[in-house]
Amino acid sequence: MNLLEKQQYVAENIHLIPQEELNTYHLNFIEALTKNSSTIEGESITLAQVIQIIKGINISGDSALHRRVFNHYQAYKMVEERAAQKLPLTEDFLKDVHETLLDGITPGGMYRRVNIKVNGSSYIPCDYVKVYDRMAKFFYELENFQGDVVELATFTHLQIAKIHPFIDGNGRLARLMMNYQLISHGFLPISISVKQKEEYFKSLEEFKVNKNDQLFKDIVLNLLNKKYDRYIELINQYKN
Repeated sequence: MNLLEKQQYVAENIHLIPQEELNTYHLNFIEALTKNSSTIEGESITLAQVIQIIKGINISGDSALHRRVFNHYQAYKMVEERAAQKLPLTEDFLKDVHETLLDGITPGGMYRRVNIKVNGSSYIPCDYVKVYDRMAKFFYELENFQGDVVELATFTHLQIAKIHPFIDGNGRLARLMMNYQLISHGFLPISISVKQKEEYFKSLEEFKVNKNDQLFKDIVLNLLNKKYDRYIELINQYKN
């Protein structure tokens, strides 16, 4: 089956998986997603610690990483809730999610007013005076986008990563907005693992420098196919 066939098969048969098992599987995904997206750019934390933080058991007021993990979990729940309504991505919602990501760390939800550099990248984001225009163009292009869902999710992530509209949290925001597009268009969300860090950042650099989105699109397609394959295995256990 190709990806669209897998997506349709899962959508039509997911009810066969017991709800309790489905809930557990989804919670495990959110925990892994939170760990991956919170640490892929550098710091380290165990999955057990992430689970405790998500549950509100182990949030250190002195730990920016712990706060970042908790905030990411809250931001992802926002994404799921709104995406389930199949509403288009808006600038206000994007800023609300960013504000949640940085809650208790630094003020969020406001476009940067300084020029920045991205660690480990040869690409320099646009001058801060151009951010508002670039983001206006981004949302215009979203409204008039002609590609498929994977292309839309890819475009959304890559443009946010390239514009880097905020001082901090752009990577986490880009990954959340990618999943927003997937979920709101009837697809399963994905998580880019820390193990894929080198491949992931290489694909971002390839787009920023050479305007080639294929490497990143391949990552998204591969992750989606693998996730649907896992769901199909679960479904088939209960179908026969």
